[in-house]
Amino acid sequence: MEGVLIRSECLRCGLCCQETEMILLISDVRRLSSMGYRVSEFAVFDGRYYRLRNVDGHCYFYEPVRGVCKVYKYRPLGCRIYPIIWVEGLGPVVDSECPLASELSTDELKLGIRMINEFLRKLRTEYSTFRVKTP
Repeated sequence: MEGVLIRSECLRCGLCCQETEMILLISDVRRLSSMGYRVSEFAVFDGRYYRLRNVDGHCYFYEPVRGVCKVYKYRPLGCRIYPIIWVEGLGPVVDSECPLASELSTDELKLGIRMINEFLRKLRTEYSTFRVKTP
């Protein structure tokens, strides 16, 4: 599954990679781990969910010098959905911080809403059976 936005600009901006609080699905964690990354390198567990780890103010996978994501092809589902985000009490909205937010087409918006609903379904399912391993 590709992302909501399929434009070269979104590969270089990096605003969405700064101070991220992106929730990771367990399937995201497993996929990234299978690529050789240690969970402790790229994620933090907040007591409820794994989230992308920030290093020097940006996502662990973001390379600020090159302006690219090291795992773009394999990035988490939440990253693929961006700039559609879920706001508690409002539901899916377009993040106005994204420079391309105002350029979303109707089709991209519809796709983003479908994808965020799928993300929420997976979030409930995957974390309902997940147990944190304690050392």
